[in-house]
Amino acid sequence: MVDPHQVHTIIATTACAFFKDAPDAQIGTEEAKLLAKQITEALNAAGLQIVPVDPANTRP
Repeated sequence: MVDPHQVHTIIATTACAFFKDAPDAQIGTEEAKLLAKQITEALNAAGLQIVPVDPANTRP
């Protein structure tokens, strides 16, 4: 996996952005970070990996 902190930050930022327009379901930064850690742990437990894309293996 790439830098776990970077992955957690990306997921947490996305979670906060998703809930930003829902006043009844807002999520705080710390909650989003905990959620991000749980998501990455679940992905790892399922045998999935978060890795950077190799530009040489992408199609134009």
